[in-house]
Amino acid sequence: MSDAPPPQADLDALAVSLQTDERDASVFFRVLCQKLVDVLPQSTEVERDHSMFKKRRLARRVTVSLGEETLEAELGPSGVTCRHIHSVHGVGGGLPWSKQVSVNEWLRALVATVAAEARTNTEAASALRTLVT
Repeated sequence: MSDAPPPQADLDALAVSLQTDERDASVFFRVLCQKLVDVLPQSTEVERDHSMFKKRRLARRVTVSLGEETLEAELGPSGVTCRHIHSVHGVGGGLPWSKQVSVNEWLRALVATVAAEARTNTEAASALRTLVT
């Protein structure tokens, strides 16, 4: 299997399929969290609700950190709130920034960040293939 990033059409298909599940935000969010932990375990951190019973400890926040990009999403009473953070490492990397984005923008940034990382990181390349197939 090739380590080349998938075509843009595959990335768009992933974003659309994830958005389709957005109708039920809590199900969408928890499925997405599990998928990210499965395919990017070293780059993904999931915070869970507190509960005495392990099965009831549902995901409430996910953070994916790849390179200079950090993507955070949190499930709240009004749905999923997303944030895209760009940090600067080293000299000449530009200005750091952080902004709240829509779920659609967050998904596209996630796919684009994984695709960019896949060019130099075999774990990310494998994760990208898993996400889009």
